Amino acid sequence: MIDRRQSFARLTQTTLLWSFLTCAIVTAPSGYAQRVDDLASSKQESLGAADLATEQAPSDSLIRRNITTQAAQDPFDQLPDLGSSAASFLSEYESQQLGRAFIRQSRSFLPYISDPELVDYINRLGNRLLSVSDANHPYRFYLVDNRVINAFAVPGGHVVIHSGILTKSESESELASVIGHEISHVTQNHISRKLESSQYDGWLVLASVLAAAASGSGEVAQAAIGVSQASIIQRQLSYSRSYEAEADSLGIRLLSRAGFNPAAMPVFFKRLLDESRVSESHAPEFLRSHPLTINRIAESAERVRAYPPGPPQDESEFLLMRAKANAGYNEDHVLVRDQYLSLINSGQNTLPNRYGYALALSQNGEFDKAREEISKLLADYPGNISVELIQADNELEAGKIEDGLAILRRLYEQQTAKGNHLIDIYFANALVLTRHHDEAIPILQQALSVNPDEPYLHILLSRAHGEKGNDYEAYRERGEYHYLRGNYKFAVEQYKRAFRLTKSEYQRARLAARIEEVEQELAELEKL
Repeated sequence: MIDRRQSFARLTQTTLLWSFLTCAIVTAPSGYAQRVDDLASSKQESLGAADLATEQAPSDSLIRRNITTQAAQDPFDQLPDLGSSAASFLSEYESQQLGRAFIRQSRSFLPYISDPELVDYINRLGNRLLSVSDANHPYRFYLVDNRVINAFAVPGGHVVIHSGILTKSESESELASVIGHEISHVTQNHISRKLESSQYDGWLVLASVLAAAASGSGEVAQAAIGVSQASIIQRQLSYSRSYEAEADSLGIRLLSRAGFNPAAMPVFFKRLLDESRVSESHAPEFLRSHPLTINRIAESAERVRAYPPGPPQDESEFLLMRAKANAGYNEDHVLVRDQYLSLINSGQNTLPNRYGYALALSQNGEFDKAREEISKLLADYPGNISVELIQADNELEAGKIEDGLAILRRLYEQQTAKGNHLIDIYFANALVLTRHHDEAIPILQQALSVNPDEPYLHILLSRAHGEKGNDYEAYRERGEYHYLRGNYKFAVEQYKRAFRLTKSEYQRARLAARIEEVEQELAELEKL
């Protein structure tokens, strides 16, 4: 008889390793955050601006250097030790726990995008598909700042899409086809079924890959493990063709039911396959974890014939979000700027291309030119929130703090009156940057009541409290930030610091319960 806790522990390990390898081995995660210093030995109890400098503190940009990725800590601090193999099915509760644990720990090594506009878009798109599926619980959809073409899902309804999928898609239906495919992997329990049926020899090989991947080079990883060992890993980690066929079939059905063009799936996959043949050494990572063949594409195309093509799609929001992901999350700002300028000069003077050009100008520090282009855009498209957001960002980046803040304040008041809270985080972020902490704190608290699992909100609130001298609240929020990034020991230390700073019995009781909860979770991980 297999012990279920041991089995669940093994599945947690395997899912963490599997997802890390399939999405991070080719290019190491990019990000600007530094390792958070361990303050356990510090006697200082005051949490001010200097103390917060060791955190992932916001900068002046709303688009890239601020509400952006959460990454760049050594994954070995969070990965459990490898133990004995086991296999078992997952209950619904275990799936939920596993998924949440993975997301927390993966935030240390995957550069999750936190830009509210992009996150809101990808979740609305995912939930549109989910609404016509057989899923019996909520899902969450995430974007990772990685131009490698890849996507993956973990049990519990967590679907992670690389930004490269968004920028590579030529239509919203193509993007939806990848999301629908990943939803189907979850609803059909493919991950747990795969793990349950596998023996998983080669744990030392997996550890070698993790060590090499941490060096920041996919080539180093390949050299470290050798070709034969790499093939073992790929055989273990890839979905089977039967699972892929099942996910294709159900994904196509979701596309049709949700009003997308189901033909987008075989079209997108064929384009990926064709490009991989041109350059096999640069095959999209998605194809390595999701085996793709001409026969599979043909079968998908045949299935599509049973469905209507779907109504005409409004691609405007998709094209804007694709431009934002492309121009806002590409380090080569000059290249992107010139690409958009070339498109505009060739007659493709569209809103998305002009938006991408203006954003690239701003990202490249050409603030005056960006301001001019944004003004033209707003003259042609008055009231476009996406354009107004990059207008505010450009002013903040250019040092015109009050101008940028005024734009965001107006947007915040307008959208809040309509019940739309998309602007809240942008505005709160700018308020913290400009030290308007009394105004920022209630907005952040409201945002956290809706989305308590967003680490960025907690660290932003911690900074606001810390700079106001509210040390108890600052340490408590900092603890939540570390917990949501899988840094349990750091989290407990921050909770203990907060505990020592309050005389309130109620606050102490809450913190004591929280400390016990996190320490128990940490103890379970250390047993693995």
